Amino acid sequence: MAEVEVDQTSVRVAVRCRPMSQKEKNEGGEICVEVGKDGQSITLQSDNATNSAPHTFAFDHVFGWDSTQPQVFDTLGRPLLDKAFEGYNATIFAYGQTGSGKTHTMMSDRKSTVDKGLIPRISEDLFERIKKLATDSRKFLVQCSFLEIYNEIVYDLLVPRGKSTPKTGLEIRESKGMGVYVKDLQEIVVEDSEKLQKLIDQGFDHRATAATQMNATSSRSHCLFIIKMHQKDETNASNCNFAKINLVDLAGSERASRTGAQGDTLKEGANINKSLSSLGNVINALSKAASSGSKKVFIPYRDSKLTRVLQESLGGNALTTMMAAMSPSKTNYEETLSTLNYAKRAKTIKVNATKNEESEQIAKLQEEVEALKAKLMEQASGVADTSKYEAQIEEMERFMKQTWDDKEKASKQHEEERKALEAEAKRNREQALEEKSRRIKLLEEKNDIELSIQDLRVQNDGSSHWVSAADPWVKTVANVVALEQKIAAQCRAVGLCKDSVLQDLEAWSAQRAKEGRDADEGSAASRMLLQQAERKSASVLKELVVLEKQERDLERLLVNFSPEVRQVLRGVDDESAQASKDDDKDEEKKDNSKAEESTKVLSLIDRQLEHRQIAAWRKIADDHRTLSNFTGEAVKGLLNFCTAMGKSTEELSAILDLGSDSASKEPSPTPRGAQNLVGAEVACALERPLGLASGDLADSALTATSNKEAASCARLLDGVVAGMYGGWCPAQDSTGEYLQIDLGAPRHVSGFALQGRSLANGDYRRSRPLVSKVVEPEPLPSDKIFKRPPVRLIHDVTLAAVTKHKVFVGQDGLPDFSEEQLDYKNLQKAERQFKSDFFELLIKKVTAALKAIGVTEEQAAPLTLSASDILGGKNTSESNRMLQLIGVIVLKQNAGKTACGGLLELGPQWVTQFTASWSSDGQAWAPIVKFGSKEPLVLEGCSDAFSVKYVSLGASMPASPVRYLRLLPQAWHRHAGMRVECFGWEEGADPDKSLTKERPKSSSRKKEAPPTTNGSMLDRACRLENLFNKARSIQQGVEMAHASATEKWKLAQQAEAEQNKKAMAEKTQVEQQLADALKQLEELRAEHTILQEKASETEQKLIDADTEKLKMEVDRDRAEMQLKSLEEKLESANQSLDEERTKVEEFVKKEEEWKADREDFMLQIGVLTEERDAARKNEEELFENLNAKEEEVMNTNEGYCHLTEQIHEIREDYDEKIEQRDSVIETLTSQHRLLSDEGIQLRKELGEWKRKLAEAEKAVHRSELGLPLNYSYQVINPTPTDSPKKGQKATVDGKEAAAKNKKTPSVTSPNSEYEDDFDDE
Repeated sequence: MAEVEVDQTSVRVAVRCRPMSQKEKNEGGEICVEVGKDGQSITLQSDNATNSAPHTFAFDHVFGWDSTQPQVFDTLGRPLLDKAFEGYNATIFAYGQTGSGKTHTMMSDRKSTVDKGLIPRISEDLFERIKKLATDSRKFLVQCSFLEIYNEIVYDLLVPRGKSTPKTGLEIRESKGMGVYVKDLQEIVVEDSEKLQKLIDQGFDHRATAATQMNATSSRSHCLFIIKMHQKDETNASNCNFAKINLVDLAGSERASRTGAQGDTLKEGANINKSLSSLGNVINALSKAASSGSKKVFIPYRDSKLTRVLQESLGGNALTTMMAAMSPSKTNYEETLSTLNYAKRAKTIKVNATKNEESEQIAKLQEEVEALKAKLMEQASGVADTSKYEAQIEEMERFMKQTWDDKEKASKQHEEERKALEAEAKRNREQALEEKSRRIKLLEEKNDIELSIQDLRVQNDGSSHWVSAADPWVKTVANVVALEQKIAAQCRAVGLCKDSVLQDLEAWSAQRAKEGRDADEGSAASRMLLQQAERKSASVLKELVVLEKQERDLERLLVNFSPEVRQVLRGVDDESAQASKDDDKDEEKKDNSKAEESTKVLSLIDRQLEHRQIAAWRKIADDHRTLSNFTGEAVKGLLNFCTAMGKSTEELSAILDLGSDSASKEPSPTPRGAQNLVGAEVACALERPLGLASGDLADSALTATSNKEAASCARLLDGVVAGMYGGWCPAQDSTGEYLQIDLGAPRHVSGFALQGRSLANGDYRRSRPLVSKVVEPEPLPSDKIFKRPPVRLIHDVTLAAVTKHKVFVGQDGLPDFSEEQLDYKNLQKAERQFKSDFFELLIKKVTAALKAIGVTEEQAAPLTLSASDILGGKNTSESNRMLQLIGVIVLKQNAGKTACGGLLELGPQWVTQFTASWSSDGQAWAPIVKFGSKEPLVLEGCSDAFSVKYVSLGASMPASPVRYLRLLPQAWHRHAGMRVECFGWEEGADPDKSLTKERPKSSSRKKEAPPTTNGSMLDRACRLENLFNKARSIQQGVEMAHASATEKWKLAQQAEAEQNKKAMAEKTQVEQQLADALKQLEELRAEHTILQEKASETEQKLIDADTEKLKMEVDRDRAEMQLKSLEEKLESANQSLDEERTKVEEFVKKEEEWKADREDFMLQIGVLTEERDAARKNEEELFENLNAKEEEVMNTNEGYCHLTEQIHEIREDYDEKIEQRDSVIETLTSQHRLLSDEGIQLRKELGEWKRKLAEAEKAVHRSELGLPLNYSYQVINPTPTDSPKKGQKATVDGKEAAAKNKKTPSVTSPNSEYEDDFDDE
């Protein structure tokens, strides 16, 4: 094998500085780098904040901002290809912060001949060289692979991602012959540069990108384009080699505070920084290893997928070039310095590039296969899993046996698989689109707005603010449905009341027919029926009032709902259009497809809402027509009765459509009125928002008498793009000021929706336009950033307010903030307490500035915000309100004494009353007047600044179409601030045709019967006011009939009363005569009664005297008996008294004895008390002695315990000694037994040897005497202790057992079998 060629060198480092971007110029950035004239040095000027010395760096190549793409290729790309054709691996990777120009250097515009980057130029030059060098004997094979590392997962960019793509990505492996490689990464054989370019385009289209504040197309992954080139030369073996070219485009390092990344983009940035940090650690370790010489240094390649893939490029078998991209602006000073230090360390890395020969690689693979087979054999007999080794062996053998034809076949197979996957992905996309179309078609067929809104909510992934705004619509639609049901129920209630009135009238007619001639006099039954009908007709009117209120509620609900739908639809359209302008990447196409789908669903919801509105009012109009049918014989009989009674019923007949003459007459209007052209039902069915809230009307369509710049902000719900002022307010609070609206085309106007305004309300959409006046002309981030204002944004606004507008400046002209606080880089590096102090000071200064310009707490509530809220991204509404307040302070300061009225005043404002004027040509103006009057119609406005108030013009709407409108505030709260939307419809609109046109054609509705209608909605019979008029006419007819019947009944009652009066007079005279006769009779009876009473009194007195006498006798007898009993009781009481006296004397004696005993007892108690005290003293002494004894006993017990423990320890030690002794004795005994056995054996052997020795001596003696030998000698195996060493001979007492240097044969005598019986001991 030929000697391996090694190219030992360092990593080549090139630096490229891009030109200043427009964003950096707007930020006030200055050039802080200087490129050396030698093209190999660069100087970074010091930062003003640190006052450090300039930094000068030397590299292999330095490209200034005027460098070109061909220049970079000639310097870096051509040498790389030269080495690749010699058989060396080569790598170029671009490094730098996000937006520094890495992708521009590596790729740029791939289709441009001038601006294309290194990768397409290397691809083209590669095939140009192959075309020149290729011959019949020299052939080339080129394979390419393309991978990306996204969120630490390796993906193949040449394979479309689908359901079969593993979530863990591809696996990175390493072998001795193949080096570090990615398993299952497709290698496509490429024949020309066009195909290679196509694969590059395909891979970059699949690469993950996203828009940030630093870069509109920021790379969110690291990508590695690999080109493998194999050479085969039949005439020159040195050309039989291969090379691998790695072209790496790294994602840029970034800071979340500067990029404004959120959500998935923030997570991607964290993974990018993590992998780049691992790359930095590897470069540091390699640099340290290069400087330390022979000392080994651990290289952490496995910390990241990026460093693992680039392992050979960084410190292995590859010639590596690092392309460091940087920004020249001072605003990126720290990032630029970090990039240059990074490149400086990379330049010290040593690489050992070896020429790659096919034979050498195959030999290495064969060697590794043999090693694996050896491991496999070692573990084959065990239980270990050997499948891993088998798979590696199979993979390496397949690689060794693979020819160029096999590689081309595999490449074609991969190409076919890739095309199949692309076709499948295309089919899946088409199926998904078809499914979406089917779903939308199904929603159209169902014609259920609730299902459509639910579908829209399911689509919402939180990425669109506008789609999220549709969440409350479900509740709104539910309220609409509930109101429609209430209205239907109320119509049924009105119908029941109306039918009850007609039934009473029919009963009244039947009663009159039954009564015949007497009917004209009005019977009680007839009058009762008329009275019931009168009460019920009043109930009909009350129910109609309730119905009218419900219908107006439905009108307001639908009118307020429609602008929201149109506004969200326009907002989603704008988002989709903006996304399409930004980029055409696949990821964003997905987002656009979502936006397009949302647009379709929203358009469907808008159509369904319009159809539902027309259908609802169509049904209401049909109900009105049904309820307004008051015709019938009973009603005619009622009017005929009234006519017969002398009442005028012509007007009632005309209103109720009775009679041939009255049917053709137009009923006269009532105070409630009827609209000139259409009824309220038609107006409610046709009216739509005319484009202010949705932005269909351009800003130029809104003008005003004053503060014209704020006229475009006067859009209901703030419009699609929120205005700076949050509404329009005139410069003077005068009734002559007005807001003028150009509708763009003549329209019928039916009403207005109004809102007030509040300049700083915390809505994030309002922050951007207000803050733009503070930081202009510098650009601002998108509205999404203001959802959660970052620290950098608040600091930039504060800095602009201080430096540009001199806000927050003290009386001495110096800012209220220190230079350290106003320097964001310093603030960013500072401790959290320093940041908290800055934001707490900012909140205080904003509050003080508001007080200084005369803002009260009533106008603007105090900020409920803390520094921790700002640093933690919490309480975002208050953060936005603070930004808005800063903008207001700047605006008021810049406005100075300019008269702008309440436009820049804080606090809620709204209009409470207003009038309107209209014009068809913008020249002749007419006020909107009350119906039937020439006085201007004064419309009611809002009651607060945020709720929407809809005002219907009703019958006062202009009779002809309107092109221009003027709204004139007449009364207001604080100031005449307003936001408005106009409602109406185009000229020629027909609700009947609209209903037919908008009704969806669905198969599910074919079985349903079409809606039954009795005529057009334009008929007067459909109007609620017509129903009111007829109900009121019925009530008037019933009242007249009831009044007439009651009047006739009263006249009949008066005639009957006069006849009764005459009869009563005659009756009274007779009754008087009878009364006189009765009076005389009564007098005689009275005299007779007096005489009888006197006789009775005399008899009674006699009886009383006899009775008194008897009573006195009885009392005497009773007194004698009582006297006797008292005497007896006295005697017994005397006896008892004597006995008691005796007992008292005894008790006195006993008491004296008890006193003596008590004295004795007291003496005894005293003695016992003394004895008890003495006993207690003795007891205490004894207790003390007992305690002392117990303490002694306890001490003794403790001593005993201690002694017991010592005894136990001694006993345990003794037991251990005994056990040791026993074990020693046992050991000695066993050893003694062994020794005894050995001694006995030795004695036996010794006796045997002695016997053998005696026999040998005898044999020797006999041999000397020449006698025949009868001795046989056999060597006995010696014991282990006595066995001779290897190479020694067995001897007996130093003599040889046989003749010297001769082998003695075994001789046996015939008597030898007996000689064993002798004992020669």
